[in-house]
Amino acid sequence: MSARVVLSFDETIVGEIELAKPVTVVGRHPDCDVVVDDAAVSGRHMLFRLVNTTVYVEDLASTNGTKVNGLTTTHQVVHHLDTIEVGRHKLHLFEDSLLAGRVNGLESTVLTDFERTMMAAHLAPAPVAQAPARRGDEDLSRTLAMRRDPSIQLGASGESVAVRTDKHAIAAATLALRVVRGPARGETIALDRANTMIGNTGTETALVVRRGPAYYIARFAGQRAPRLNRTELGPGTHPIVPGDMIDVGGMSYEVIPPA
Repeated sequence: MSARVVLSFDETIVGEIELAKPVTVVGRHPDCDVVVDDAAVSGRHMLFRLVNTTVYVEDLASTNGTKVNGLTTTHQVVHHLDTIEVGRHKLHLFEDSLLAGRVNGLESTVLTDFERTMMAAHLAPAPVAQAPARRGDEDLSRTLAMRRDPSIQLGASGESVAVRTDKHAIAAATLALRVVRGPARGETIALDRANTMIGNTGTETALVVRRGPAYYIARFAGQRAPRLNRTELGPGTHPIVPGDMIDVGGMSYEVIPPA
């Protein structure tokens, strides 16, 4: 399967990216595959996961969430002409086998009147009188800028998922990971960043996301799913608390409270 996404802002195309890798990350951080310079977009906001001929969208616990065709989602299969919203930007998914050629305009990419109608249905309606004025070329150029935010490390995220309560309540303090298996056994990793990558870089990895007082873990890359308390992680993000055990890429970690 050959697919691509077209990034648009105010119904104007500002970028086109082929989904050529198993995982394509979208976010504000310059290290992302699709960089969106929008304050409403998290450092690592969401990802596209390509499995055989199926494309999945997975929200990485982003602050403002991810929408597919107007509906908020954490994990969903997407298809030709679906529209994914991140902040004020849209990502339009196209399958090359259904296109006449490369994307030159949002209206000229489809083959039939039916598809053209479907595309129009996915696009945002024209601004009403109360809507902000259309942004000029200066703002569109700024959208493509890849400015590095020193406060963001490796990405971002944090949509609200069901946070565990009572004994699982998390204090507004920095948690940490203690390495209990692997080359760095005994070392402590402070989870003081918005995002912390763990596991073996280039093979099996997971992302620990901090959002306010809450922490989450999400599968990032690799053939084997990470385990949380001996249970394989499903798609999306999962809350973690002190005492939890995480296994990823031959490494094991214990979630520990602040010192």
